[in-house]
Amino acid sequence: MSKVAAVVILYNPVPDVLEKLDTYREQVKKTYLVDNSEAPSQILFREKIKQIANVEYICNNSNLGIAGALNIGAKRALSEGFEYILTMDQDGKASPGMVQKLLKIMRASDNIGITAPEHLDIDLHNKPTDIKTYEIIYTMTNGNLLSLQAYKNIGGFLDELFIDHVDHEFCLRLNKNGYKVIKTNETFVYHKLGKAVKKKIFNINFYPTFHPPIRLYYRTRNRFYIDNLYRKTFPGYVREDRRNMIREFLDIIICEKNLWKKFKMILLGYIHFKKKIFGKFEDAARR
Repeated sequence: MSKVAAVVILYNPVPDVLEKLDTYREQVKKTYLVDNSEAPSQILFREKIKQIANVEYICNNSNLGIAGALNIGAKRALSEGFEYILTMDQDGKASPGMVQKLLKIMRASDNIGITAPEHLDIDLHNKPTDIKTYEIIYTMTNGNLLSLQAYKNIGGFLDELFIDHVDHEFCLRLNKNGYKVIKTNETFVYHKLGKAVKKKIFNINFYPTFHPPIRLYYRTRNRFYIDNLYRKTFPGYVREDRRNMIREFLDIIICEKNLWKKFKMILLGYIHFKKKIFGKFEDAARR
């Protein structure tokens, strides 16, 4: 895997991050751990990292957001001659041989920007029984194999989005520039979507994520920005996103608590979108 590096975004990591790292560390040549924690991770954690071969720890000493951290990792990989990066969340676990399978698909065509595995939350999903590989419009960052040539050609992740829908925007921009996003359920990445659970009420399934209010602020602000940016180019995506927004809203109303705080942050996210206020919430709130 001499051409593939992994970029892992950390935020207040817990010790089992290293166990998850072991599921893909040997599938790549090098791993960059980009730490977005406001306070540097524990000394013991950092000492353990130093003992792991081909792992580089990058401490930002502040939260630069998902986009900013991904850009740091991607640029470091480019400077060291890598052609692809595997983008992983700190809670992501790769299935055996995942990178090799994604790389095989990637190399089948020059116009593929991302190859993605099936994303499985074991509390919500079952493994698919039919093997298939197909083109999609967007995917989550966790477990993706990204072409750094495509990254250079279209530009990096949008720092001003900070977190939430950063991956959606990047995938849409790939598609707009002639690159494909390919997904296969021949391989898997295991992750947990927030604190998501499956609830059945009146025989209807609901999937509340129990995200904190601040995440709903970012999600609302950024989804309206992206929908507005790509509404003419990808109207189908916008329609789907609006349906998802309504469904998420119902999940919150029916299944979650602290509704006033969450609705307040959703409204503030929309107001900041209209006022074109972006970036980290703490900075945006002072404007």
